[in-house]
Amino acid sequence: MIFYRSLGCPKAPGWAYGLKENTSLEENKSVKKVMMTVFKIVLILIAVVVVGVVALILFALHKESNYYKYTEAVGEIEQKYTAFGDKEVSCQEYDANDDVIGKYAVWYPSELESSNTQYPVVIFANGTGSTLSTYKPFLTHLSSWGFISVGNDDENTRTGASLEETIKFLIAENEKKDSIFYHKIDLDNIGIAGHSQGGPAVFNMVTNQEHGSMVKALYAASATSSYHTMVMADGWEYDISRVNIPTFLTAGTGSWDAGNATSKEQVTDDKNGVAQGICPLWSLQENYSLLPETVDKVIARKKNVDHGDSYKQFDGYMTAWFVYHLQGDTEAGKAFAIGGELSANSLYQDVQTNINE
Repeated sequence: MIFYRSLGCPKAPGWAYGLKENTSLEENKSVKKVMMTVFKIVLILIAVVVVGVVALILFALHKESNYYKYTEAVGEIEQKYTAFGDKEVSCQEYDANDDVIGKYAVWYPSELESSNTQYPVVIFANGTGSTLSTYKPFLTHLSSWGFISVGNDDENTRTGASLEETIKFLIAENEKKDSIFYHKIDLDNIGIAGHSQGGPAVFNMVTNQEHGSMVKALYAASATSSYHTMVMADGWEYDISRVNIPTFLTAGTGSWDAGNATSKEQVTDDKNGVAQGICPLWSLQENYSLLPETVDKVIARKKNVDHGDSYKQFDGYMTAWFVYHLQGDTEAGKAFAIGGELSANSLYQDVQTNINE
């Protein structure tokens, strides 16, 4: 063994320095090699994560646009109208010259442009804070079944005022000779539909707006209950007893829609665990009882469905409802009869109807 003192000792032989330098070089190469390997692994992992995230986003967008392919449906009529219809769909957008409404979007069967046929209309009222872009796939689907479907960008629809303006817009387009809709809008067959706050909107459109009498059939998904409209006031109130046209009301059994309160008198109280849902069973039943017996009326709840998706989950039966009332298809109407398909469908509960087959 050779020892070297730091002071006063002879230099280490040259071969010892060479050995030390060679060892350092080998160690550096080894460290660099390990670092490069780690770097490559990190890059691969990042790439995998990015690809995974992009794939998830693309799938979510695909699922949103094609929601009807992922909607559970078991009834024959429900399955038929949950599927995309046989008509290609086009869309036109129009500036509403109104800061609240923003714009109108009109989806329609593409064949309309070369046809002399008139097409029935369904106008949609958005939920709170939502614009027509939220409901684009939904309205496209509806038009595939032969409807002109119309939406706008009103995020606070409750008074029905933007529905009224939309009907005025359609009346005007129907008389414009340079419009693709010139004399092609069937103004005798107009339906209105709404989601959440759009529920009060469709009720108030029929009962309070100038052209309410032009509406022939109504649908509301998860319509805001009278408890919440009473608490919020400011145009939320509605009187459904004055609605005198066929009415179909739906909701989900999920917590946001259903809550756990069993009557309007129960006040939401976190401390005591009381929650008023947006559209609980008591609200559906209250609205059903207030509707006149002289009009077709139906209520239903879909199991394991909540507020945000309720309008999509009922799409098959909503489409059938409008096909029945606006296109005169009595086969579609059989779904809503006493003892009919909707009443017997295992996906639904709390169905009430006064329609005789």
